[in-house]
Amino acid sequence: MSRNLTITQRSQIQVMLDHGYSKSAIADYIGCHRSSVYRELEKFSTDGKYCYQAAQEQASRNMARHHYKGPPDKIVQLIEARIINDQWSPEQISNWLKKHGYAHVSHTWIYQHIHADKEQGGELSNHLRRGSYSKEPREYRGKIANRVSIAERPAEVNARARLGDYEIDLIVGPKNKGAILSIIDRVSRQCFLEKLTGKTASEVATSVITVLLPYKSFIFTITSDNGTEFTYHEEIAKALSIQYYFANPYASYERGSIENLNGLVRQYIPKGTDFNLISPEEVKVIEEKLNNRPRKVLGYWTPNEVLGQNTMKVA
Repeated sequence: MSRNLTITQRSQIQVMLDHGYSKSAIADYIGCHRSSVYRELEKFSTDGKYCYQAAQEQASRNMARHHYKGPPDKIVQLIEARIINDQWSPEQISNWLKKHGYAHVSHTWIYQHIHADKEQGGELSNHLRRGSYSKEPREYRGKIANRVSIAERPAEVNARARLGDYEIDLIVGPKNKGAILSIIDRVSRQCFLEKLTGKTASEVATSVITVLLPYKSFIFTITSDNGTEFTYHEEIAKALSIQYYFANPYASYERGSIENLNGLVRQYIPKGTDFNLISPEEVKVIEEKLNNRPRKVLGYWTPNEVLGQNTMKVA
């Protein structure tokens, strides 16, 4: 195949063409099939003129595309955020990236990335309009008593119309050893991160109450998934004087803010990291970094800046 020709062979093709040799003779001389020479000239000639240097450069670019390993990590994170937070299709994301001057990523690559994520137990595919993603809520069959469905959550929470509506989750270590409690305000994106020793419902409830109690006057609701670690939701609601809601099963798109936060935390604590090696102080450093990180969704204000701008409205 012509793509395997060396730069020496290409230079010999050019010289022999300039001296009037036939394509068959050139093929015999450089040691390849004549069809390779025909393809080479068809692919890399410009206005009937063959230049071995231009041919080599173009062949190298073609090979680079052939061995494409995917977009930069920042673009991958942006793609995943659009899938999780906005439920955009791969085609929409691909064209949006191109229109706004980002590195071009084909919709085919995005589909492949989603499939690979699914194979590894990820949830990106749950956010697709087709496939396992569905807007229809699934029936809850767990054992959390007196849970209140997200369907009953006030409209102002869904509209992100005020501060004080939180989403919470756990980031769990390998083999379910160790956990980090993650909490985020749906409007300001201010977050709290707390290192836990385990993921029992009792420890989770105690940590949520301890973290949020100083802000009790400014909290209205909390929304979580249906993990049994949130079994003591009524104790949390009573201690903080708030309403507690549960998202529908397998509907992580209903908790887009916390899903995005967990992804940001994974920048600092990659999957597979032994949580025993992470101190509570290190977790707090990550919390501070994220609260002082400009966010596109906030118009490039930081969560702390947005919180400061809205404090008087809440008070």
